[in-house]
Amino acid sequence: MDLLTVARYLIPVLCFVVIVYCIKSLLQSKAPKVNPACLIDEITGDEYLITNWETSVGRSNACDIVLNYPSVSRFHAVIAKHKKGWVITDTNSSSGTTIGKTKVERTAVVNDGDVVSFGGIHLRFRIK
Repeated sequence: MDLLTVARYLIPVLCFVVIVYCIKSLLQSKAPKVNPACLIDEITGDEYLITNWETSVGRSNACDIVLNYPSVSRFHAVIAKHKKGWVITDTNSSSGTTIGKTKVERTAVVNDGDVVSFGGIHLRFRIK
């Protein structure tokens, strides 16, 4: 057998082995879990659990956390886990988002125990 004949059979076998290895590697790797947090309405006692890397907040049923109040925009804000901690982003809501008394212009870090307001609805942010 010459070198060309060996290569003709060896190359497809090597390609198959590489593809199987890649698929196996993809199936075994899992995204790291996020430490859960929650938003608590201290007046009603409602607790909204945050278990995803990004969680949308708004009046729309398409949001992860639905706040059915007229002062809350349909897609009001997004809470996300970043390297520096939890971050809240106002998505150009009409009534705004605040942390304590500070208006969130675009993105701001939110800490454990902070009161976050979505259009006048006050929720306490807690890391579990």
